[in-house]
Amino acid sequence: MAKTGDTSITKTQAVNFARDATNMAELSCDKIKGFHLVKTQKGATWRLRYTDFSGKRRKLSLGKLVDGTSDRMRAVDLAQEYRGELSKGKDPVAEITKLKAKFKTDSELRESRLLRTYLEGAYKKHQAKKKDGGRHTLDLISRAFSDLLDTPMDAITKKDLANWQEKYRIGNDGKIRAHSTTMRSFSALRTLLRHAVQHGAIDVDPTTNFKLSSEADEDKEKRLNGDALVKRRMLTAEELTGISQGIALYKADLISKRENSRKHGQANLPSLEHLVHPHWFFPFFRLAAYTGMRPGDLYSLNWQELNLTFSRLVKVPNKTRHHGNPSKLDLPLDQNITEVMDSWHKQLGSPVNGLVFPSPVNGNKMDKKAHIRHWKSVLQLGGVTSDIDFYSLRHHYISKLVANSVPLFTVARLAGHKSTKMIEEHYGHLAPHAAAEALSLISGDFVNEILEERTNEKRL
Repeated sequence: MAKTGDTSITKTQAVNFARDATNMAELSCDKIKGFHLVKTQKGATWRLRYTDFSGKRRKLSLGKLVDGTSDRMRAVDLAQEYRGELSKGKDPVAEITKLKAKFKTDSELRESRLLRTYLEGAYKKHQAKKKDGGRHTLDLISRAFSDLLDTPMDAITKKDLANWQEKYRIGNDGKIRAHSTTMRSFSALRTLLRHAVQHGAIDVDPTTNFKLSSEADEDKEKRLNGDALVKRRMLTAEELTGISQGIALYKADLISKRENSRKHGQANLPSLEHLVHPHWFFPFFRLAAYTGMRPGDLYSLNWQELNLTFSRLVKVPNKTRHHGNPSKLDLPLDQNITEVMDSWHKQLGSPVNGLVFPSPVNGNKMDKKAHIRHWKSVLQLGGVTSDIDFYSLRHHYISKLVANSVPLFTVARLAGHKSTKMIEEHYGHLAPHAAAEALSLISGDFVNEILEERTNEKRL
C-alpha cells in the first residue's frame, strides 16, 4: 500500500485538470488503485473505484477538489482507508449503507444528524479511544458551538459559521479571544464533521468551502494589550523625564559594571566606555520612540528596510505580511534619528544587509521579549512608578500625533494600520497637519539623550 498521503496526482495537475479537462474526464493515480479525479460541470471530484466481492463495480465520492491542498490529502487518506477495509474483507459501500440503514424515518434521520446527537453519541464513542476519553475535545465543541448543537450538521451554513466567529471572538469575560483559540475550536468542529461524513451520518462536510476570517488588526491589538487599553495616552512630562534619566543612568550602570568586571578577573571583556551605544537596547529604544513601531517589527527590521542614505524606513509590518493586501510603513527619518541609527550602523561594522538588531550571541533574530528586562531597569533607575510598559511608547507616538491634529489617515499610515478605525476609536479626532512635522515632535521628546550621543560620538 502507498504511504500515507502518497499519490501520483500533484496539486498542480489537479488544479489544471479541473480547469482544462472535458466533462467526466478522469485523472488517475498510479499509486493507489482506483483512486482518481473526475471532471464535473462545476469543478472536479475525488473518487475511488473498486470491485466489490460480488463482482459489482463501485464508486465512492471522496470530496470535491477545492484547491488541491488539504482536500487532496483528505481524499488520499480516505482512499487508503477504504482500500484497507477491502483488504480485510469489508465493502466500504456496504458498511456505509449499513450505517444509513439505521435511520428509518425522516424524523429519526433529522435527530441523528443533530450536532448534539452525533457529539454525544457516535463521536463520543470515537473519542473514547483517547487517553482522557476525549473529554477535552467534546467539552470544547459543546461550549464553543452551544448555539449550533440543535442544528442538523448538514444544515449548518456558511452564514452560521460566520456569525459564530463574530460572536465567539468575544469571550465570556468580555475580552478578545486569541485568533488561535477560535481556529482551534473551529478545527475541532471540522474534524467531527469529517468523521460524520466518513461514517455516513451526513453526505457533505458544511465547512469544506468555508474559511475563517483573519483576525482584525484592532482585535489583535486589543487582545495583546488587554487591560493596557487604558494606557492609550501620551506619556506625561514626568514620565518622559524619568525615562530619559533612566536611559542615561542605565548606560552609566552598564559601563560601570563592565569596567568592574574587567578589573576583577575578566580583562578579556571589551570596554564599553568609548562606545556610542554600549548596548543594542539604546538604539532599539530610540527607534521605537521615534517610529512607534511594535517590538516584533523592530526585531525583524533589516538594513534594506532602514535606508540611512535617504533617511527613510520602509517596512511591511509582520502582522499584515501574509495578508492579500498588507499595510506598509513608509516613514521619513529626521536628522536626529538618522544620526542615532547611523552611529549604530557604524558600530556594527557598517553591514550591507542583515538584521538591524541582531542577537549579540549568535547574530540571529532575538527573542520577542529580549527588551523587557532592560526597559524595567530604565523605569526603575528613572524613578518611573506609573503602570507603563514598552508598548506605551507606541501609545505615546499615536496619541501625540492625534493631539497635534495630524489627519486620521496619516496617523493610521504612520502607525502601520490598514484603516483608521482603531485610531478613531481609541485616540480621538484629528485635525490637518503635516506628517514629517508631526514626526519631529516625537523626536523632540528625547532630544537631550540624542545630543548626548552626538557628543560621545565626536569624542571617538
